[in-house]
Amino acid sequence: MQKLVDKYILQHFASKVISTIMAFIVIFLLVDIVDHLDHIMDSEMPSGEIIRYYYHTVPWYFSLGLPMSLLLATVFTFGILQKNNELSALKASGVSIRRLSVPLLILGLLFSIFSFYFDNLYVTEHLQKRNNLGSKYHLIRSKAMKMKKKDIFRQESNNEVLGIKRYEFRNKTAHNISIQKFSDGTLIARLDAPIMKWNEDKQLWILPNHFTRSWTGDSLKFYTSEKDTVIKLNFTPTDLTQSTVKPEEMNYWELKIFVDKLEQHGVKDPRWAVNMYFKPAFACTSFLMVLFGLSLSIRKPRSNLAVGIGISIFVIFMYYAAIKTGQSLGYKGSLSPFLSVWLPNLIFFASGLYLFKNTRT
Repeated sequence: MQKLVDKYILQHFASKVISTIMAFIVIFLLVDIVDHLDHIMDSEMPSGEIIRYYYHTVPWYFSLGLPMSLLLATVFTFGILQKNNELSALKASGVSIRRLSVPLLILGLLFSIFSFYFDNLYVTEHLQKRNNLGSKYHLIRSKAMKMKKKDIFRQESNNEVLGIKRYEFRNKTAHNISIQKFSDGTLIARLDAPIMKWNEDKQLWILPNHFTRSWTGDSLKFYTSEKDTVIKLNFTPTDLTQSTVKPEEMNYWELKIFVDKLEQHGVKDPRWAVNMYFKPAFACTSFLMVLFGLSLSIRKPRSNLAVGIGISIFVIFMYYAAIKTGQSLGYKGSLSPFLSVWLPNLIFFASGLYLFKNTRT
C-alpha cells in the first residue's frame, strides 16, 4: 500500500515540477526578450542568431528555476491532497505525513546531485556561448562584459605591444597573434602567428609557426618559421583567464584548478574561490526547497493554497537574497569564500529541519 501511495504522490509531484519549471522558463524568456528588445533591434541581429542566443539561455534559466519549481511543486502537491481530503484518509489509515515526505526528500536529494552535474557539465558551456553571442551583438551591457576574450591588447614593454584576436581558456590557446615593436614611435618589427599555445612543462608560450617582418631604414626583411618557437612573455594563462573570463563560464573542476594556480602564484582574488564553492552550494538548493516546502505544507495543512504559494515566494526571495549577500561579502573578503556561500545553506537547512521536526503530523 505504501509503495502505491509513494508512486501516487511522486506522479502528482512530477507533473507539478514539469508545469512550474516550464512556466518559469517562459516567464524568464519573456522578461529577457522585453529587456533586450531595443538592443536586438539596434544590433540587427539575424533571426538565426537570436534563436541560438535564447537556445543557449534556456539551460541557465532551467537551472535558476528548478529550486523554485521544486518548492512550489511540493506546496501544490500537499495542498491539493489536503483539499481533496486525501491526506486525512491516509492519516486515518495510519500513514504519517512524515512518512509521505520521505520519497520527496529523496527526490530532492537526487535533484541536488543532478543540478550540480547539469550546471557544471552543461549550463556553463551554453552560458559561455550565450555570452559570446551577447558580446558580439552588444546585447549584454554590464560591467562583467568588459572582460573580453576577443581583440585583447597588452603592453609587453615600453616599445612592444601584443595583440590577440581570440583566447580560449579551456585549452590555453590564443589565436591570431601580433607582436609589434616600436622605436621612437616608428614600427621597426612585427611578428604574426595564427596560434600560440601554452607549454605546461616549460611554462612558456609556443608558436607552432610564425611570420616576422623587420624594417631597417628603407629596407624590409622577411622571416618565416614553421617550427615550434618558444616565446617569453610577461603573462601566463592564469593572467589572461583572470582578465578575459567570467567565473560563471567555468565549471567547478576548472575553477578548482584555477584557484589552486592563483594560490601558487600568490594572487589574492577571492571571487574565483567564492564562485567555486557556490557551485555545490547552489546545487543543494533543490533539497532545501523540498524540505521547506514540506515544512510549510505540514505546519498549516488546512490553510489556503494561495497563502502557501505566497509564503513559498517569500522563502525563495529570502534564500536568493541571503546567498547573493553572502557572495558579495565573500567577494569583498569580509567572509571566507567557503562560509560566504555555505552559511545561508546551513541556516536554511537548520530552519527547515526545525520546522519539519516540530510539527504535528
